[in-house]
Amino acid sequence: MSADGYRDATALWQAVTDRSKQAAKQTGEDPAAYIRNFVYGRFLARVFQDPDAPWVVKGGTAALVRIHDARTTKDIDLLGQLDDTDQALKALRSLLAVDLNDHLRFQITTVEPSLAGGGQPEVDGRRLRVEPYVGASRKEPFTVDLVTGSLLTAEPEPAPLPGIDIPGLGAPTLRLYPLVDHIADKLCAIQAGYGADGSRPSSRVKDLVDLVVFARREDVEGAALHTAILGEWDHRHLAGRPVFTPPASWDKQYPRLARKTAACEGFTDFAMATELVDRFLGPALDGTAHGQSWSAARAAWK
Repeated sequence: MSADGYRDATALWQAVTDRSKQAAKQTGEDPAAYIRNFVYGRFLARVFQDPDAPWVVKGGTAALVRIHDARTTKDIDLLGQLDDTDQALKALRSLLAVDLNDHLRFQITTVEPSLAGGGQPEVDGRRLRVEPYVGASRKEPFTVDLVTGSLLTAEPEPAPLPGIDIPGLGAPTLRLYPLVDHIADKLCAIQAGYGADGSRPSSRVKDLVDLVVFARREDVEGAALHTAILGEWDHRHLAGRPVFTPPASWDKQYPRLARKTAACEGFTDFAMATELVDRFLGPALDGTAHGQSWSAARAAWK
């Protein structure tokens, strides 16, 4: 796909701006979110030029592709299924150098060690600052958390990136972190210890928000979720059997973040959220979910 229908980069960007405003009027969302999503889409179109390439979208971006009213995010979490982050970074730079004839280009300006692999001994990460250009005009930079070493117990799930329709520029088909692994990752991130001695509890309240969103919006096969949880628990070298015990101190932090997430409506109270997630994860933790599926509509296993 190309943007040949637009006489230049300025015309393309005007079309992006106009269509973002039109979409925002219909949904009540900020036009900037649509513009940002368009830029992310062109970045990811470069990453996924080859549908079988060794890349997987993780984190909030993957959740938003699946669930339109999930927690918003302003960065991209990207897993490179390669030997290490140096190799992944080299491969990513090569992909970004390809001209897709869409009037955009992307430049990685800084590379820093990342905490994206925090609490995951087998995972290494880098935080990248990426500057997008439309023609000669620099647009708002964004962050890419690039990791290697994440565990997948299922195949990545192909899905198109939703967004505004720009003629000539089709939505890229992404490879998403498998849903069961995404859920297992969130659970284990909550239960992991942090700091030099591993004694500091998680401060990632957003992981509880995401688990509530998954419980409310996604149907899940029990045996696959059980396998993913056991696998991720072992991959992180966590002690004992898998459990769900979020820090009690989140009771004041969780409501503020949940109220900003439409999919958490009705579950913005910490106690209600933990009860729902415990109901969601409990049978997958103890193995009794085998032969059952979680129904998001019923908020129950069947």
